[in-house]
Amino acid sequence: MSEIKEMLENFNTAFMEFRSKNDARILALEKQGNAIETAIATAQFPGGGGSSAGSGLSISAAEGSGRFTLDVHGKKLPVLAKGDRLAQHYKPASNWTIGDFVRASMGLDVRAEGASVVERGTALVPNFVSAQIIDMIRAKARVVQAGAITIPIEGKTSLARIDADPTVIEHTEGTGDITESLPVFSPVALDPKTLACLVPLSLEVVQDSPNLDQALNRSIAAAFASKLDTLSIATLLADATIPTSGAGEATDSWAGVVAALGSMLAADQDIPTAMICGPGDFAARAGELSSETLQYLGPPPVLAKMLDLPTSSMSDGTAIYGGFAAGFGIAVRQELRLEVVRWGKAAYGSHLLVAYMRAGGYVMQPASLYIQKASVS
Repeated sequence: MSEIKEMLENFNTAFMEFRSKNDARILALEKQGNAIETAIATAQFPGGGGSSAGSGLSISAAEGSGRFTLDVHGKKLPVLAKGDRLAQHYKPASNWTIGDFVRASMGLDVRAEGASVVERGTALVPNFVSAQIIDMIRAKARVVQAGAITIPIEGKTSLARIDADPTVIEHTEGTGDITESLPVFSPVALDPKTLACLVPLSLEVVQDSPNLDQALNRSIAAAFASKLDTLSIATLLADATIPTSGAGEATDSWAGVVAALGSMLAADQDIPTAMICGPGDFAARAGELSSETLQYLGPPPVLAKMLDLPTSSMSDGTAIYGGFAAGFGIAVRQELRLEVVRWGKAAYGSHLLVAYMRAGGYVMQPASLYIQKASVS
């Protein structure tokens, strides 16, 4: 009996130690996720404010405001606003990291205590880890910072795009003056292409770098965010139904921005919540000085809350304004997947980490957006 009692006590002690370590790791993961959410919600740029109060709608608020949900792998996931996090809808994966997966796939010892990664070759990243990386991608993508929603989908999905509103008639009693008019909707097929990157990893780097997991997470997120921005901006600029400058409106001065605002208001659009521009135009506006006081000009009061977001994915001389939450959406069809090709670059003593997912941007309401051009040919 004493041996059984001692065994049970040892088991209980080991279990309590494991639970303590596991709870600490989950808490750290939650803090990391909260940091991502805060970074999205409070991102500030010279020339535009944006509110830092709150961190986006909760699930209940999203349902109450009419935001729809989709079934993804048996889970009902809401469309995500820029302050929402995908990771909050999945259970934390306490012992799984990309760094450990890479080391195990190369046949090296796993450094993290308690890690159970033994895969070789292809692996589906646990939902929580995948969602965290997708949130990091969203946090860095300018189109999401501007307000674009994220739409998680499981397969090819069609959503309704508003191309024109119905006509309202003022009726005169006793006359047959009410005519039919229909809103014009068109289907938007959400079927994003695959985005992939190949990361060569030397045996020495993987073996000797204690920060391998953090480096891989940040590098992969930055690479996918940059590509997502490039593709999304190309999609926006190619959409002929988005209202565009009829005359040249300078993109490198606040006077030109106000001219674009006038064009938007003339088209019955709302004051924009964000603009995306080229880095040169952003720097020129940030450096504008008053000729009288030599003080920096900054945005006019009416645009004080508009986010001013520069990106190298946009050429100077063009800018995109509007309410991106209504006008643009990012569809994410699949979790981030990883694959390690052992000795993929044998001559260089390197392995290859393949990261891939399916994501793409779609115009949902063209009338919510506006394209400004410095010159019109």
